[in-house]
Amino acid sequence: MHSNRHFSQIIRSRALAIVLGAGLSACMVSGISGCKERKRMGGIQARIQAKKLAHSVEINGIPMTIGQFTAVDIENPSGNVEIRSDSKHEKAFVEFRVRKERWLRFRMAKQGIEFDATGDYFTADYVVTDESMNQYGTLVIRPTDLSIEGFRPPIDVVISIPRCDGARVSTSNGTIKVTGVSGSIELRNGDEFTEGGDIWIRSGENPIEEVMAYTSKGDVHLVASPDNSGVFDLTAPRGSASFQSRYGYVDHSMPDRGKWTGIWNDGTNEISLHSENGDATVFVTEKPRFHRP
Repeated sequence: MHSNRHFSQIIRSRALAIVLGAGLSACMVSGISGCKERKRMGGIQARIQAKKLAHSVEINGIPMTIGQFTAVDIENPSGNVEIRSDSKHEKAFVEFRVRKERWLRFRMAKQGIEFDATGDYFTADYVVTDESMNQYGTLVIRPTDLSIEGFRPPIDVVISIPRCDGARVSTSNGTIKVTGVSGSIELRNGDEFTEGGDIWIRSGENPIEEVMAYTSKGDVHLVASPDNSGVFDLTAPRGSASFQSRYGYVDHSMPDRGKWTGIWNDGTNEISLHSENGDATVFVTEKPRFHRP
C-alpha cells in the first residue's frame, strides 16, 4: 500500500510538471504570437496609410492649415462627396475611392488590361486672389478626362479640412454630406437627366448664410444649431417638407402639402431646400455635428 501511494504521488508530480511546462510553453508561444501580432498590426496600419496616400489627390498651391479662411468648390461627375470641416484636421486632405473597383478589376482582367484604381481622376488647386492677401482662398477640385474605355466609374470623394467657410458641390448618383461648414452653401445632386441622391448638411460652430440644396432624387436634410437663422423655403412636391425646432421663434410660417416657408429668428439669409422626389427637412439641435436620424 505504501509503495502504491508513493507511486501515485510520483505520477501526480510528473503530471503537474507536464501541465506547468505546457502552460509555460503556451505562454511563451502566446507572447511570441502577441509580438508578431503587434508587428503585424503595425504593418497593417502602415499599409492602410500607404493605401490612403495612394488614393489621395495632391493639392497644388500654398498649404491649407488651421486658421485660414477656405471655401471648397468641387465637381464630381458621379459618386459621393463628403466635406468634413473640423479644427482637429491640421491641414486639408483629399481622398477618393473608385466605387466599382472589384468589378472593374474583373472586367479589365478578362480583357487582359490592368486596372489602376489610383489614377489621376481629379485635380485640386488652392486658389487665392490677390485682394485676399493670402487670408482667403478656395480649394477647387475638378474631374479629369481619365476614363476606362470611355467609361468613368462612380468615384467617392472625401475632403477633410481644418476650416470651411463656404461650399459648392455638384455631383450625381451619390450622397452629399457637408459637416461643420459655415458661410454660403450651394449643393446640387443630379439634374433632370441624371439621378441624384440624399443631401445632408450639418452646421458647425459658425452660422450658415445662404443655402441652396437641390436633388433630383433623394432627401435633403439640414441639421442646424440654435445660433442660426434664415428665411426658409422647403419644397418637396412628391414628399414632405418640415421644420422642427424647440429653439428660437418662427414668423410667417406657412406649411402646405410638400412645402414649408417661414422666417426663423428674424433671419434675412435665404435657405432653400428642394427635392424633386423625396423629403426636405430642417431639424434644430444643440449638437448638429453628431446628429443621426
